[in-house]
Amino acid sequence: MTSQKQSQITNEILQGNLIKLMFKLSIPSILGILMLNLNIFIDALFAGRFIGENALAGISLAMPLTSIVNGFASLIGEGSASVLSRAIGSGDVKTQSKIFGNIIILSIVISSFITIIGYMFGQELITLMGGNGEAASEGTKYLKIYVLGSIFLILGEACGEVINAEGNIRLNTLFNFIFVSVNILLNYIFITVYNWGIQGIALATVMAMLVSSILNLSYFITGKSIIPVHIKKLAIAIDLLTEIFSIGISSLFYPVMILVQEFVMLNLISDYGKNIDIAFFGATMKVNLLMAIPIVGLAQALKPVIGMNYGSKKYKRVKNAYLIFAIIGTTLLLFIWLPLQIFPTVSLNMILPGINFTIEDIINFRILNLLVPIWPLAYCSNILFLSIGKPKVVLLALFIKSIVLNVPMMIFLSSLIGLKGIYIGSILADFIFMLVVFWLTAKEFGHLS
Repeated sequence: MTSQKQSQITNEILQGNLIKLMFKLSIPSILGILMLNLNIFIDALFAGRFIGENALAGISLAMPLTSIVNGFASLIGEGSASVLSRAIGSGDVKTQSKIFGNIIILSIVISSFITIIGYMFGQELITLMGGNGEAASEGTKYLKIYVLGSIFLILGEACGEVINAEGNIRLNTLFNFIFVSVNILLNYIFITVYNWGIQGIALATVMAMLVSSILNLSYFITGKSIIPVHIKKLAIAIDLLTEIFSIGISSLFYPVMILVQEFVMLNLISDYGKNIDIAFFGATMKVNLLMAIPIVGLAQALKPVIGMNYGSKKYKRVKNAYLIFAIIGTTLLLFIWLPLQIFPTVSLNMILPGINFTIEDIINFRILNLLVPIWPLAYCSNILFLSIGKPKVVLLALFIKSIVLNVPMMIFLSSLIGLKGIYIGSILADFIFMLVVFWLTAKEFGHLS
C-alpha cells in the first residue's frame, strides 16, 4: 500500500463522518465475515446433505476444538492488530516495523504444537467432547486432517487481522472470498466426485487455507503494506510480546471458554438426548453463526476506528463510534432475527433435510436464540476493551460467562428438567452476562470522559 493511500485511510478514520465511515468499512467487513462463516456453514451443509447426520454430528463435536486453532490465530492477529492500529494513530513507526516478524515466527511455533497434539490425540479429544460411536469416528477423521493445515489457517487469519488494522478491509474481504470459493469447489469435487466423505471436507478446508495464507503473505512481502518487511531479517520483537499476548490472550481465552462450555453442553445433551439432538444443536449453532455475521463484521470494522482514535487521544470520537456501530447493528439484527424466530424449520431443514422437527425442538431453537438482538452491544464492548488495550476486562467477563454462570446453570437445570434445562440454563447465564458487560462498558465510558 502506498503511503499516500494509507494516509488517506488513516485521515478518514481519524476525522471522517462516522456514519459514512461505518458503512465504508462495515460493508466489506461483513462480506468478509460472511465468506468465513459461509465456509463453516458449507462444511455442515455438505456433511448433512451428502454424507449423513453422523458426519454433521462429528463436525459439531470437532468444532469447539477447531475453534481453538482459530483462537491462536486471533491471539497473534488481534494482539498485533491492536498494537498496530494504536501505533498508526500515534505515529509510532518503530513499533509498526516490528509486527510482521512476530506474526511469522509465532505462527510457526504455535501451529507446530497444535498439529502434533491434535493429530496424536484426536480420538481422545473427540471422546472428551462427548462423542461416541460413528459420530466420534467421523469427528476424529475430520479433526486429524484439519490440524495438519493449522499453520496455513493461523498465518492467513493473523495476517488478515493486521490488514484490517491498516483499514484495508476490502482487500482482506477479497482474500476471504477466494478462500471460501476454493473450499466450496474442492468440497464439491472431493465429496460428490471422489466420495472421500468427511475426510474430503477437512482436506478441502486445509487446501483453501493454503491458498489464503499465500495471498495474505504476498501482500506484505511485495511491499503493499504500511509495515516494512525484511524477509532475511525476521525476528521476534520481545518488547511487544507482553502487549500482544495480553490483548490476544482474550481471543484465545474465548474459544477455550466456549470449549469448556460446549464440552459440558455436548456431554449433557449426550446424557439426556440422542445423536439427533447433538446434530440439532450443531445445526442451531450454524444458524447462530449466520445471524452473527453482520454483527461480527461491524465489530471488525470498529477495531481500527477505536484503536486509531484512542491512540490519537480522541476519546469522544471513540465513544461516538461505539454507539453508532452498536445501535445500527442492533437494528440490522432485528430484521434477521424475527423471520428466523417465526419460521425456524426453514433454516434448520437447510442443514438437516428430511428431519421432522418436533414442537420441543422449535421451542429449544427459540430459547437458544432469544438474546440475539442485543448481541451487537456485547460484541462492540469486546472490541472497545481490546482496542484500547484493556484485555483483562474481557477475560474477566468471559470467565464469568462460561465458568461462573453457564456451566453451573446448565448442570443444575438439566438435573431438574432434562434436555430443555440445558438450553434454559445457557440463556439465563447469557442474560446475566449481558448485564455485566453493559455495566463494565458504562463504567469505561465514564473513564473516557
